[in-house]
Amino acid sequence: MMSQTAPFQLTYPRPGNACLMHGMAERLGADVERAAASGDISLQELSDMVSRCGDCTQHDACIIWLLDHQGPQVLPPEYCLNTQELHYVRAVQGQISAN
Repeated sequence: MMSQTAPFQLTYPRPGNACLMHGMAERLGADVERAAASGDISLQELSDMVSRCGDCTQHDACIIWLLDHQGPQVLPPEYCLNTQELHYVRAVQGQISAN
């Protein structure tokens, strides 16, 4: 007889979500791993960014955007749910490298 327990819930983000978020960060010149390591953002904020990417309904459009926009970019696509956070990281890192 099978148990009545709930199925196992995966608590880690899917790798594809992290790849899309990191790809967008790279295009915008925002090193989110360095930002988390230095304390510019918390590890929870980094995790939230990956989760936000996972909640997005525009994965296919994002993949196409990343393929079509190789190299440094000024703005993410309008549907990016991490726009504010990516701009923050880029601004903080820009101030650090400018000093």
